[in-house]
Amino acid sequence: MPSIAKIPLKLYGVPLSQPFRSCAWTLLNLRVPFEIEMAVPGMSSKVGTKNENFQALTPHRSTQVPLLVDNNTGLVLTESPAIMSHACERYGTHNQLLAPSGSNQKALINSYTHWHHSNTRFLAKIFQTKVRPDLKAVLNEEDHERIQTILQNIDRGWLQSSPYIGESETPSVADILAYGEISTLTMTNLLKVDEFENLSSWMNRMTQLPFHDVAHAALKELGDLSQDKGVPIAKRLGPATKAGLKAFADAQQIP
Repeated sequence: MPSIAKIPLKLYGVPLSQPFRSCAWTLLNLRVPFEIEMAVPGMSSKVGTKNENFQALTPHRSTQVPLLVDNNTGLVLTESPAIMSHACERYGTHNQLLAPSGSNQKALINSYTHWHHSNTRFLAKIFQTKVRPDLKAVLNEEDHERIQTILQNIDRGWLQSSPYIGESETPSVADILAYGEISTLTMTNLLKVDEFENLSSWMNRMTQLPFHDVAHAALKELGDLSQDKGVPIAKRLGPATKAGLKAFADAQQIP
């Protein structure tokens, strides 16, 4: 029997963070109440991840988001796959977004979430070149080749023989995690995936998952990043963040 979260969970991060959105989208689908605590990556201010208050939340003094605080159990957890799996196992109904423990599907889902860190997550560098000028990220020829290889491996590997990752007929946390990275780029017109048939079909299916539009409201507000619209990126990030926060709050009917 799943537990009931009597106290809303706290999820630290920002709506434009790919892993943060994946965790929030998972919690919405599980109907687990949560509150968002702003934690801006790379900043030392009061709401920054380099601030002492944020780093003190974890014994390993994490400066990364998302971070989950579950005051129902006293748990503080980092790393998006761990957060998503914990939420499913503790608060989810039967097999909801996570295959049964000990099954081949669960093993494959776990395999993808480990593979994700050094593969699909690399796609974030494309987004960083536009929204994180402080990182001074630049894509070189080797990076572009690696990106194509990653997309091919998802298209011809993870999605070759099933509608969803892990040889599954239904979406799981692995799909949410992967979609979070790729949709960030397709929704901001920084990446085209039309040439990848399995990947494109899968992305269309993922838009049907409940709360898709809520989870991606910040990206919709941010809009096309492929061309300079004459508005400094810093002035676009604020409205996008506010749109994301409002969408998550409205979806839970939190005033």
